[in-house]
Amino acid sequence: MSKKDISKILKQGTAKQRALLLAEDIARDKHNKDRILTDHEFNEVTDSFNKPNEIKVYEKFKRADRVVTNALLNLQGLKFEALMNCANLRGYIILWNSIENTEQIVNTILHEIKDKKERKRIAEKGAKGGKLLLSKNTVDEEAYLEIEIDFERETFRDENGKIDLKSKQTSKEVSLWFLMNNVKRDVIASATKFISWSKALEDFMEDEGFEIKTYKEILNSMRGDLYKPIIWNKYKQEATTFIGFPKRADNLKSKYSIAPDIEAIEVDKDIYNYFKTEFLGGGGEDE
Repeated sequence: MSKKDISKILKQGTAKQRALLLAEDIARDKHNKDRILTDHEFNEVTDSFNKPNEIKVYEKFKRADRVVTNALLNLQGLKFEALMNCANLRGYIILWNSIENTEQIVNTILHEIKDKKERKRIAEKGAKGGKLLLSKNTVDEEAYLEIEIDFERETFRDENGKIDLKSKQTSKEVSLWFLMNNVKRDVIASATKFISWSKALEDFMEDEGFEIKTYKEILNSMRGDLYKPIIWNKYKQEATTFIGFPKRADNLKSKYSIAPDIEAIEVDKDIYNYFKTEFLGGGGEDE
């Protein structure tokens, strides 16, 4: 906003224009941005709300500023929760990638052993000798190593998770595939909540006529942080083909689509309505 526009609002602006100018200056000051008003101008605008209808506008926008500030703090925490879940999923995917690379390296060496019996003997010995995290080693019919990430293992825990030698059962809970999908669900849940809350806040500002540029920029910046790709193309849900692989490999792409497309996640109406009604509608705590 130019100094000319500011000067015009100070002299001739409506109560709403003056309140928005004041709110923009407050928002910039809160977030360590250069202010648009001097201290003298700030006091001049604040003191200009004299009539009952003007004071009503001033109080309305003061309340809106309090609500938006609290909402942005909550969204910041929710964003970090979602990013933490994304980081956890990324870590599991990188482990998966390392497992596949290890399998490929081992089998490249095994391929040099032309005698199948000898290859099988060495492969089985290697499979028993070393195990990678959250995976299971097996040897296939062609005597090559296969490192499984989706498998069942015997467990002796009861339904409450306590060790009980009489409660023998099989479970996938120690497999990488099980854990990755659990974290994927966490990513989707936290991202859905963030997207729903942020849309509710955006609509609240529009409904209240409290569309402050600084707050909108902060909200869009948070969204930008969340929308950054979790992992490279091979594991992205929205990617339908591999890059750098033969075309015939593309029919396997769905197997690797473990990282959700966060930008495609839609607003959950129940979450949206709860946040807009219970939090934004409540007006936050009175000062």
